[in-house]
Amino acid sequence: MHILKFAINGLDLYRNQSVSMDLYASDRVSTQSVTVHRLNGIGAGICTQTILGIAGLNASGKTTTLRALNFALDIARGIPLDADHLVYGPLVALMDAPANTRIIFTNDDNWYLLESGIRTARAKTGQGDGAPYESGITLHFTEERLWRHTGKPVQKKELTDFAVFKEHCEEILTRGVGGDHELAPEAKRYIPSSASITSGLYADQEDMTPVMNYIDSFRTPVFVPSVAPDIVHTFDRSIEKLTVDDDGKVHLKFVDDNRERILGQFDAVQMLSAGTIRGSRIVNAAVGALREGGYFLVDEIENSLNKKLVETIMDLFASPVTNPKGATLVFTTHYPELLDHLERKDCVYFAVRDENRRIQLIKYSEGLAQAAPKKARVESKKSEIFFSNLVKGTAPKAKDVAAMRRYIKSMTGAADAR
Repeated sequence: MHILKFAINGLDLYRNQSVSMDLYASDRVSTQSVTVHRLNGIGAGICTQTILGIAGLNASGKTTTLRALNFALDIARGIPLDADHLVYGPLVALMDAPANTRIIFTNDDNWYLLESGIRTARAKTGQGDGAPYESGITLHFTEERLWRHTGKPVQKKELTDFAVFKEHCEEILTRGVGGDHELAPEAKRYIPSSASITSGLYADQEDMTPVMNYIDSFRTPVFVPSVAPDIVHTFDRSIEKLTVDDDGKVHLKFVDDNRERILGQFDAVQMLSAGTIRGSRIVNAAVGALREGGYFLVDEIENSLNKKLVETIMDLFASPVTNPKGATLVFTTHYPELLDHLERKDCVYFAVRDENRRIQLIKYSEGLAQAAPKKARVESKKSEIFFSNLVKGTAPKAKDVAAMRRYIKSMTGAADAR
């Protein structure tokens, strides 16, 4: 399964309560390009991105956008939605109104458009003072329509607009809508209201497209993983062995040290660098996505890692040698210099806040073309565009920096000299 495009309406955090994202290569793809994945069948002229980067200031909406993507991926995969999901649960908690989603995706050489209406509800859990009380949030699909492309070659221009894509489709299944394509009553009993009707598309498939998440930098306890020597040496050449047994004990052996230390997780964390632990966890998790052609979402990819090591992880997804099935890495970063390592312009997004503090997701290639057409025609460094604030909202406001300096001056009793 590959997602080409998604949009979610009904998220108050975003400008116009809407967020959308392209996961396909919208710009021209040269025959020499190896950083995209070329699709087959009726979509043979279209490529998916193998790397997508989202850059922005603190609190600009980068992590929230990863949550929205994970939400869309689970809908397309037919996974029951969980309001307490570790990744997109916080997004659900902020949904003040029913959400509407549109997703274009592929499966088994079929191309689909899914339109869904989703609402939240309070779950009644018992009695209190003689009356029912409510606790917890649940998610339910209210209306759904599934469209399938009619089999002609899919043109890239169809992906620019959901309405244009729909013109080349036929409706094949609905729920909560009625009509000739309504899901049969017996089928409704087996598909929970929290799962999309897309779940039926994967009934005969043994393996579901995996979605690996690393959006827990400060939210889950640090733990030491078992790591193959060829991986751990990339992050720390002094380690010969790093494994974890069934009891959770860490077996650690350093090069030129005859002792094998058997440690608890807490002690092992104290002996290893944060970069070694985090880098090893990221690469371990990436293997699952690379092996199956799935999605790997990483928040703040640069945390505790040297820039060159981050680029090495990115290159695992950019190369067909290590990524033969077209897995996609989607990462966020505070450091746009990492974006300069990316070959393409249409795989970069800037997350900014507008004048009303609403999140706006701007594709780099489109934002640059609007803000500075001349620069868009030349090869500019993505980091330079970011720091220059040509795409408004990518650099701190001078007045905010000045206000902070004045405050620090007042607190420290500094002289008037600059």
